[in-house]
Amino acid sequence: MHDGNLKRKNFSYSSETSFPNWFHMRAILPFALSICFCLFSCLNKSERRFPVDLVLELRNAKAKMAITEDLLPYHWKKNPGRQSRLPLSRKWENTQITFNTDKEIFLNHSLDSLFFPPGQEYEFKILKGQYEFSSLIGLLGGTEFQSQVSGRFKIYSGETVLKEWDLSGSIKERWNPKKDILEIGESGSLRLVWESVDSYLFVGEPLLYPKNEGFSGNSESGKPKSVILIVIDSARKDFFGSYGYPYSVTPVMDKIAMESVFFENPFANGNWTKPSMMSFFHSEYSSNLGLGNSWFSTKPYQRKVYYGKNRDNLAKTFREAGYFTQTIMNNVFFLDYTTVGLDLGFHNSFQVGMDIVDTEVLTNQAIQFVAEYKEKPYFLHFNLNTPHASYSPPPEDMAVVRSVVPTDVFYRYESPVQRYLGEMHYTDREIGRLVEALKKQGTYDETMIIVTGDHGELFSPHHDYSYHFIMQTRFGHGETHYDEEINVPYFIKLPKSVLGGLESEKAEKASGGQIRIPGQSSLLSLAPTILGFLDLLPKESTYKGVDYSSCIRITSDCPKENFIYTEGRMSESVRTENYKYIRRYPGFTTVRRTSAGEPHTMAEELYDLKKDPEEKNNLSPLAEGENLLQIARADFRRENFLKRNHLRILIPPCSESLCRDFLSLNVQGSIYDWEVSNSVQMNSGSAKTISLQKESTVSVANQGEELVFKTVNPELGANFSFSRNGKTIPVRFGRYGLEYQRSMNHLEDLIVSERQPQGFSTSPFPWVYNDGAFSGTRESEVQREMGKEVKKILETWGYIHE
Repeated sequence: MHDGNLKRKNFSYSSETSFPNWFHMRAILPFALSICFCLFSCLNKSERRFPVDLVLELRNAKAKMAITEDLLPYHWKKNPGRQSRLPLSRKWENTQITFNTDKEIFLNHSLDSLFFPPGQEYEFKILKGQYEFSSLIGLLGGTEFQSQVSGRFKIYSGETVLKEWDLSGSIKERWNPKKDILEIGESGSLRLVWESVDSYLFVGEPLLYPKNEGFSGNSESGKPKSVILIVIDSARKDFFGSYGYPYSVTPVMDKIAMESVFFENPFANGNWTKPSMMSFFHSEYSSNLGLGNSWFSTKPYQRKVYYGKNRDNLAKTFREAGYFTQTIMNNVFFLDYTTVGLDLGFHNSFQVGMDIVDTEVLTNQAIQFVAEYKEKPYFLHFNLNTPHASYSPPPEDMAVVRSVVPTDVFYRYESPVQRYLGEMHYTDREIGRLVEALKKQGTYDETMIIVTGDHGELFSPHHDYSYHFIMQTRFGHGETHYDEEINVPYFIKLPKSVLGGLESEKAEKASGGQIRIPGQSSLLSLAPTILGFLDLLPKESTYKGVDYSSCIRITSDCPKENFIYTEGRMSESVRTENYKYIRRYPGFTTVRRTSAGEPHTMAEELYDLKKDPEEKNNLSPLAEGENLLQIARADFRRENFLKRNHLRILIPPCSESLCRDFLSLNVQGSIYDWEVSNSVQMNSGSAKTISLQKESTVSVANQGEELVFKTVNPELGANFSFSRNGKTIPVRFGRYGLEYQRSMNHLEDLIVSERQPQGFSTSPFPWVYNDGAFSGTRESEVQREMGKEVKKILETWGYIHE
């Protein structure tokens, strides 16, 4: 129906129609008011979602020259901007560039920047108005040992020069702040121009703050609801007073916990830093992001998978909502150039690489940051490397611990644990300095503060049978999945205006301002929950965890996280309220009783958490644990936590009275798991190799058997050989079914097929293909049609025999 007719029908007036139309109006008025309210809210939210972020606007800007390659290969601390979604033809116009500004403490200061080679210009369309331009700028020479850098950086609106900076004589590799008021004219044109002969300009975090607009996240008091995510490396939950430790080692954080949404039994989804932090920043398991969990390095194929898919993360969501995003850390996993990390899209990354002295330096920087941005909304990731090993607390903190922990209790702990307690107090004291700074400047009440740990730490002597290939001691993490290694603190101090907006019933349930979430929970919930409280969850987001803000706001019972999945190095675990099931990947099942002890194979572990909360009695090899083990295995496979590529293999039907088949396989991406029938005898000698035997008789149904092997990493290649009754026979590969007497060697383009190849199920020969279910192998319609033509040609050449 046409809108005009609809309006006339509802609102026309006459003596015949006024009475029924009044009822029409009454029926539609609440709906109309709701629409108006939504539009007003959306407009207000849209107006507040400033500043204008020129890096994010780069997709729609005009560039004088497209930059498709790295023009400064000598400076290795950089990478093309990964989160600005520029096409490959322009990928280096946005660059995350790192300057090592203090070599004594290994201070690496990275900014998400616009990249200007000599003569580059960018033109943006910006709404007319007055803006505060804010940026940090730095220069490099065209060659590594170029002594002088110079040039003029100009900002235009139309043909009018708004600002000009002469950067002659600047020091290379230094970030210099630039701020000024810009008046954008009627044309809406903002043009940035770099005039230089031989110098390269990086304009980091280029932002335009409207002078007469409110900022995102403002409360009724006019103060921004900023967010500080405090991540404490290696923080065990059980040394916090708020979680039951009887001695006051963490008084500052315990006080914050008393006025927070408090998760009673939270768990990390990784038992070491990289998989854990990546999972809670994205609310998705690290392996499902393409990153794996096996080792520190991030391989090129893992980057391809991660950056190739549009994924939400906390830095990205806050940035797109108008927040300034800052990370202050000792953590290489958020820096792409390190080859172990990734670019999550922070405006500014301040990373100190020196241990022991880093904590105070990072806290000082955080205090400086919150003072500078107190009038603007920000998301700060504040990541302290204490109390991570080497457990080196200042003497004054050890003295405090000695004064609050009774002597007889203190000396029951081994020396590393004693020092760990000192580090916990030191960490708490440093966080106290930041909290005090927030209170002094009057922003504490409206700042959301989240406190958590990326993992715990292994101390118990009865758990001393880990791999021991990193720390060579049980004191550490990343090797086991016991609660002490994955049970972490997790609580959220809400801004007062958010807390005050909760239903009265929920407020009544809170004790001393604390809202408790009982039962087990995971850090997968962190991102959707804090974004939910701030109404910032994107529509159709990729966040997988539970948004606890919903149940807290409407005073309903919160959902239960019945299964908590955690990744480790070539291992994984599932925790329920009743049991813990731990599984190691094939080829990684040997553990040691002590660092110098005998090898001991332990492919699985199973603990009854009701009877054995300290996880001392492994039930997996015992008859008494058989029923529970079958339940745990079934739960694990049904929940299917990880997405994997599948190497699919057809064993053809037997045409003789008896067929003895032997298959050997070497998988490039390592073996994660398999799905085979009971008639197949499996043997796995390492992480990458597998062999199997199968006996069968002539098949009446003329049907083969499909075997499925899941791979750890998204690499696609494999080596394969097959013999039947002692005779090696040809094998078909990939989408076209190319026949080889010997295996192909890592020919990824040929082995991959996004769907079952035509003729696969009825092939008289073995057939192998990788479905690329996780890493992605989608074909366009054109590619599919071309594939059909290619197959016809290959058939005529004799490579394919139907």
